[in-house]
Amino acid sequence: DEFLKPYYQKVIPHLKKRGIKVIVDSDGDITTMVPWLISAGIEGILPLERQAGVDVNQLLTSHPDFFLIGGFDKMCLFHGPEAIKAEFERILPAMKSGKYIPSVDHQTPPGVKLEDYKAYMKMFEEYATKAMQE
Repeated sequence: DEFLKPYYQKVIPHLKKRGIKVIVDSDGDITTMVPWLISAGIEGILPLERQAGVDVNQLLTSHPDFFLIGGFDKMCLFHGPEAIKAEFERILPAMKSGKYIPSVDHQTPPGVKLEDYKAYMKMFEEYATKAMQE
């Protein structure tokens, strides 16, 4: 409140006047921070680290107008197509909201096999289409 909010409240209205969605980057479990971000005028956050415990479905249930990017558990990429599919199934409710773009946080981990990354990209397209059709 003392160090960030006054500056956010000066800048954010100018961004919103120009139609810019205000999305910030933050790491770790930001779940308890979201109400403060909203009170500061921030409209979304990324990269939403699943390994830190962030659950995009829960966040959108609690804050349905907040934009989210990330939240895909990148560690499933080491376990093949079935694990990747299970992760897409887990986040599908959030994808259907229209307020969420799934992605891995920060980067795809080194060591993920190319065929598993290709499976992820193929399923990304499939589930994005599925989310918009249902």
